[in-house]
Amino acid sequence: MSMNILFNLGGPVMYFLALLSIYALAVILYKIHVFREAKFFKSEKLDSSLSLWKSGNRDDAYNLIKKAEHPVEEVASFAMYQLIKNNKPSAKTEEHLKEEIVRLSDERIDYYNSKLTGLQVIAAVAPLAGLLGTIFGMIDAFQQLEHAGKNVDPAILSGGIWEALLTTAAGLSIAIPVVIFESWFRGLVEKLKFTIESSVTQIFTSHII
Repeated sequence: MSMNILFNLGGPVMYFLALLSIYALAVILYKIHVFREAKFFKSEKLDSSLSLWKSGNRDDAYNLIKKAEHPVEEVASFAMYQLIKNNKPSAKTEEHLKEEIVRLSDERIDYYNSKLTGLQVIAAVAPLAGLLGTIFGMIDAFQQLEHAGKNVDPAILSGGIWEALLTTAAGLSIAIPVVIFESWFRGLVEKLKFTIESSVTQIFTSHII
């Protein structure tokens, strides 16, 4: 069955679902590119830098990641720089520094969280739009039965039903992969958040010791 026939049978709802699928695909490809650029949050230099920091080689640890564009390394290098600059910060200075680190961390997390809400909305709307198209199709099928009067042909009803179900199938076909990718992206962002918190904790703990 060609796409033109499917769209003609599905009606306006199919065109709406097609727009949703195009937008969802664009967002998914964009997010994969963004996460891939960050190597899915696997930092090659971070562990080495933290080891140097814990061993007391503060400058070497900072220099190893100071020019990094990796999200975790950016936050870690910022924390290292501030602690090196303020060797023995007061309680007030340390509190201010922690607030700045949280702000920077939230900026990075928000960046990788961007557009995920759109995928979440599509995952919820697509099945509902498909169901709405099915209801419209069923209404049309029963109207045809009513107009047929006593000359009812079961083929009219059965044909109307399967045509109506096309939109539900289309809606679910969009929603299922979108839910999978959105959940995967959320998991990656949670991993990013955990890694940042763990790295910063190690930096502050080692500095105090």
